Amino acid sequence: MGSQRPPLAALHLLGLLVISCLRGLGGLNLEDSGFMVRLSGSSSRCQGQLEVNYKSTWYTVHSQSWGWSLFHQEDPSQASKLCQDLQCGQPLIFTHLQPFSRRWILNQIICHGQQVSFSNCSLTKTNQGDPLSLICLEPPRTTPPPTTSPPTTTPEPTAPPRLRLVAGPGGLRCAGLVEFYRGSLGGTIGLESHERLEEPLGNVICAALQCGSFLKLLTETEAARALGPGEGRPLPVQWKIQNPWCVTLEECFRKVQPQAGGQVLGLVCSDFQPKVQSRLVGHSGTCEGSVEVRQGKQWDTLCDSSSAKSMARWEEVCREQQCGNVSSYQILDDGEKTSRGLFCPPGKLSQCHQLLERKSHCKRVFVTCQKSSPAGLGAGTVVSIILALVLLAVLLVVCGPLAYKKLVKKFRQKKQRQWIGPTGMNQNMSFHRNHTVTVRSHVENPTASHVENEYSQPPRNSQISAYPALEGALHRISTQPDNSSDSDYDLHGAQRL
Repeated sequence: MGSQRPPLAALHLLGLLVISCLRGLGGLNLEDSGFMVRLSGSSSRCQGQLEVNYKSTWYTVHSQSWGWSLFHQEDPSQASKLCQDLQCGQPLIFTHLQPFSRRWILNQIICHGQQVSFSNCSLTKTNQGDPLSLICLEPPRTTPPPTTSPPTTTPEPTAPPRLRLVAGPGGLRCAGLVEFYRGSLGGTIGLESHERLEEPLGNVICAALQCGSFLKLLTETEAARALGPGEGRPLPVQWKIQNPWCVTLEECFRKVQPQAGGQVLGLVCSDFQPKVQSRLVGHSGTCEGSVEVRQGKQWDTLCDSSSAKSMARWEEVCREQQCGNVSSYQILDDGEKTSRGLFCPPGKLSQCHQLLERKSHCKRVFVTCQKSSPAGLGAGTVVSIILALVLLAVLLVVCGPLAYKKLVKKFRQKKQRQWIGPTGMNQNMSFHRNHTVTVRSHVENPTASHVENEYSQPPRNSQISAYPALEGALHRISTQPDNSSDSDYDLHGAQRL
């Protein structure tokens, strides 16, 4: 047994020697020697390019460490320990970010093994790549308790941060220089010569201004031309861009020392006004013809440009004329080209806030929309007319006979109320037909059904007369003849026979 121990001890020593040699060849364990980490490239300790310290030298971390690929979408919570070491909040983004990697990379390491572990790393002096960046939440600011009692003064009122656009080119709305205000401090936002506005920050600014989405950044010349002669100079630069991927205005800008001059931030948002107006001319209808655009009060030809080869521009033209989608478009040949006109550099007219003049070689564009034929009655109008006629026919069928019967009855009643009396000039007696007499039906007197007036013949086997007063008078005349025409006749005293 004792003779086997020396070989085992030798094997153990040999293994330690091999491990130490492998580490000496490139395997670095940064966590053994006072591991330190920092974020550089910004004014905050909680966001920037990730750097680790090894033997008093700072190294960036290769973005393809731990088997990751460039612009990977790993869970940022894996960097929670790094944010805790930096005394920051929860991690938000852990990937390669271009704004934090502008300076030349001198020293870099690449790590392997367990995720976000620095126990197996190696130097990459000859194969340097894009470094990793980290953004953590800013820690809440805590103010120490005052050592002395504060003065009894009214605190300055504070307001939420806000933005303002100043004088866009040509007086456009939703375009111009950007001013940022926080509390009582306000000023323009400065831009470095190599700095550009990222789309996320542009969208935040346009949304805060209620102007849609970010469209383009104004050049230095356009920004200088934005203010008119009588509008004065812009406010001095008081702010710089702090976080191009910010979500709220509080995180976007940082305060700097006031300075005059230099390039300032100016942009154009998608809801700029007034928009470019277009029309189709040279044809009988409004949905087919050559495209013209309006510049001020004048209409001029819209020239063909290399940026408008897609259908998107002409789709907008057809929709503005309320002519549906575009059916076709063609560039007119050299024999029909005009000498001058206007052109729009962007692909769509809705993104063109300024029309440029072309003094020669301007080719017109002939557009045909889907609704180019003369408009007739729509399907909805025809259906409405048919339904109205059907409803009228139903009303005539249902209500027509009833209305006819009422009119006939009214006419007969009016005829029954007519006066029956003497026609001679010397006779002064008159009689009114008794309307209260009971009329016998046609069933009881079928022989009189063909007579127009059912009261022209008295009913059979009835002692009731339709003209009692008249018959009474005739009876008296026949019994007591009287030649006097002035005798009175008492209608109320007449007895029915």
